[in-house]
Amino acid sequence: MTSTLKEMKKYKHCYLWIAPFFILFAVFYIYPAVSGFLISLTNFDGLGTVAAADHVGFKNYEKLLRDDKFWKSLLNTVLIWLYIVPLRTFLALILAAVLNSSRLTGKRVYSVIVLLPYITAVAVAAIIFRILLTTEGGLINVLLERCFGIGPVGWLDTTALSKVSVAFMNIWRMTGYFSLVLLAGMQKIPSSVGEAASIDGAGAFTKFFRITLPLMVPEIFFVMLMSTIWIFQNVGDVMVLTQGGPMNSSTTLVYYMYQNAYEYSKMGYAAAITYVLFAFLVILSVFVVKNYYGRTEE
Repeated sequence: MTSTLKEMKKYKHCYLWIAPFFILFAVFYIYPAVSGFLISLTNFDGLGTVAAADHVGFKNYEKLLRDDKFWKSLLNTVLIWLYIVPLRTFLALILAAVLNSSRLTGKRVYSVIVLLPYITAVAVAAIIFRILLTTEGGLINVLLERCFGIGPVGWLDTTALSKVSVAFMNIWRMTGYFSLVLLAGMQKIPSSVGEAASIDGAGAFTKFFRITLPLMVPEIFFVMLMSTIWIFQNVGDVMVLTQGGPMNSSTTLVYYMYQNAYEYSKMGYAAAITYVLFAFLVILSVFVVKNYYGRTEE
């Protein structure tokens, strides 16, 4: 302990260089996190000061356990995750393989094109998808009727398809970004591995499924984990496309938190939802990462 203190005094000037990071981290992360937790212990309605609000302890957390809409929004979030993550990971993997192909020319141009949906504003994307998915006169319904004779489909107006519509929009927006992440992983694979497989008579599909995919497991795992975290934190897609409707069929956990905070003026309850979600994501991330990397090291 004494030697450690001596070392710290000896190199105390170094701490001045890293101090700005810790100061900013404390101001913009630690302080808001602590303040948010304290708000979750009150019935703060967003008016006045937090100190003036009544302290209710953990009653907001107890209320969550009896809140049917909370559990419905959690179920909606899980279902949207099931719709998005497997399909988007598969599409991103295929798109990355196409961009990594030696037969494709102008790869940089195509890389920029696939990234365009990701940098498109959510509001703009929502307008596009409302034009596509509107029940009466929507482009997709018009095509379905003219090509297959299928009547108008309520993509945004039915409880069965509202989550599918949100998932569709999210897949369109984010697949390009994750494909570039996977592309970076593919480009790290030594070309000599593929060349050796070609000499042994392996075809393109054999090399992809027997060589590329096994070597891409860390990147695929990363993409799926980040997708999970982003989906559970995403509020923009639901807010601008369906507003949680119809009949709360597309209300996600974060959107329900937003409603409590800014529509119902229940800041304390909204903060409690936030910390339940935070705890869930932390437990999920620790569990998945620990099991994955534990098996990898073994």
